[in-house]
Amino acid sequence: MRKVAVIALLLFLLIACKEELPPSPPPPGGEVSVGRALAGLAGALPSWASPAHDVAITPQQAYYGDGVVVAVSGIEYIYQNAYVFNSKVRSWEKFTLQGELNKEWIKEQAIGSVAVSSDKFAEGDNYLVVYACSKAGGKWDCSGNKWMLVTFKVLGSPTGQIPELANVNNFVINGGIPPFAVLSTTAEKDNFAEINVIRYDAKYSEPINGLVVLVHVFDFNNRAEVDKTISTLWRDIIVNGWKVHKGHNIALFLDESDHRDAIWTSGKEIIFVETFQSDSASKEIIEAYLEKYPSDLKKLT
Repeated sequence: MRKVAVIALLLFLLIACKEELPPSPPPPGGEVSVGRALAGLAGALPSWASPAHDVAITPQQAYYGDGVVVAVSGIEYIYQNAYVFNSKVRSWEKFTLQGELNKEWIKEQAIGSVAVSSDKFAEGDNYLVVYACSKAGGKWDCSGNKWMLVTFKVLGSPTGQIPELANVNNFVINGGIPPFAVLSTTAEKDNFAEINVIRYDAKYSEPINGLVVLVHVFDFNNRAEVDKTISTLWRDIIVNGWKVHKGHNIALFLDESDHRDAIWTSGKEIIFVETFQSDSASKEIIEAYLEKYPSDLKKLT
């Protein structure tokens, strides 16, 4: 009898483990053709799709040659296969999300990327879908057994000069900062662990001693991306280099090139001041940029 009871218990546990995962999703596009399913998106979602929640896509506007990053979080299980709509041949193409995998499901957080190319995407609105489920009242809630549809825009081929270059003087200080003179200013695309930003640069020189200072103003899409970058990529620098300068929180450190650097946050910007010397932090440059970008850097533990 004891052996029978043990076998029954094992069978129960196996069944419970099987039931813990959501059922597999239906194919994206529903029963109608994909072309017809997407035709009315300007007015309403197709019947097989639902509005997306807990899904972030970066950047929301991309050029050919960019990579679009999709991140899903805060949902109990995320289906490992997502789909992007190839608008040139009008069909759904599978791409794989990464995360903590349990069979065909990813637990709580998933991330994936799609290369934006002219042979797959037309300029304008483009689409991808993800499927995710959480348990509510003992039953799986999968947005009504529908795929969550996400829209992103393709802007076409980038020009030789990014549009943001026209705004560079709004982000950097292009006048002199005595005793420093401006050598150059520019703007270009940059990224931190797949978070896309625009980087505005200004290079300064002190004519008597030849001291060179480079300022980067990283313009993020939102504050959440700033906090994520600071807390992951620059955590040790913030913790170990923490200083308070004239009421502003900043971090000072010596980099691998033996340059004295300063960093802080301000809204959705990260300001990085690099002095091409180990024994000077070019306080004139730092103070000028602190006036333009007051620090709201948070202390990390």
